[in-house]
Amino acid sequence: MSKEAQFDERGDKPRRVRLAFALLFSTQAAVSEVEAWLDDYCEGQWNLAVEGMDDELIKKSLKISFELEADKRRFIDDYARA
Repeated sequence: MSKEAQFDERGDKPRRVRLAFALLFSTQAAVSEVEAWLDDYCEGQWNLAVEGMDDELIKKSLKISFELEADKRRFIDDYARA
């Protein structure tokens, strides 16, 4: 997950971030390439999980969850459709 933990108003307890905007994405790219893009372009937090992989370990199904809907839309528009 990217970005540092966010803390409550007093700064003493990490607050739980809700990753409410998820998508399933299939790719032949390296997972590290997708993570690098998320690190560079997402303003909120995100989580990436590998949901499946083909027998040749080339095509991957990823579940990506975003804190911000704008980050999800940016990923779809700028990365997934590229």
